[in-house]
Amino acid sequence: MPVPIEIAETIFRKKSQYGRYIDTKQWNKFAEVALPNAELSFFDSDGSILVAGKTPLVFSSSQAFTSFFSKFFANAQTLHMFGPGELEQIKSDEVKATWGMEDQIILNGTGGLVEMRGGGYYYETWKMHGDDWFLASLRLERTYQKTSLTAKVFIFLERYSGLTFV
Repeated sequence: MPVPIEIAETIFRKKSQYGRYIDTKQWNKFAEVALPNAELSFFDSDGSILVAGKTPLVFSSSQAFTSFFSKFFANAQTLHMFGPGELEQIKSDEVKATWGMEDQIILNGTGGLVEMRGGGYYYETWKMHGDDWFLASLRLERTYQKTSLTAKVFIFLERYSGLTFV
């Protein structure tokens, strides 16, 4: 069913805030975008769950998500860009959304040698809570990821030596 323009504008604005709050490290504002019990999961292009170090990127709350990524991105510059969303109203209080995305992560202090860039699609559910709309679930399915050679070395060392770089 078509989404009324005022609902679509609210969800578009909040999706933009999702990326901006992550990139500008405004983790305290994430509650303005996502429900406390939001489920967020991230998958590689082969369908496997993405792993950062030894941590699978599957979170059962927005607090678990922000707690992990506030540390993971603390020493990094990031950029998340989203294409126009496809929205479909499923119920009066529920909207399904799909967004194309690209992101880039550069580890500070490495002269740009540790860098990852990728893209894919977010599949999300947004729900009305009170008189506002919030992210209830998010599933990122990557279609590609390009990792610098230095980043690949760091990833290998983290997985197999127990060292931590980020």
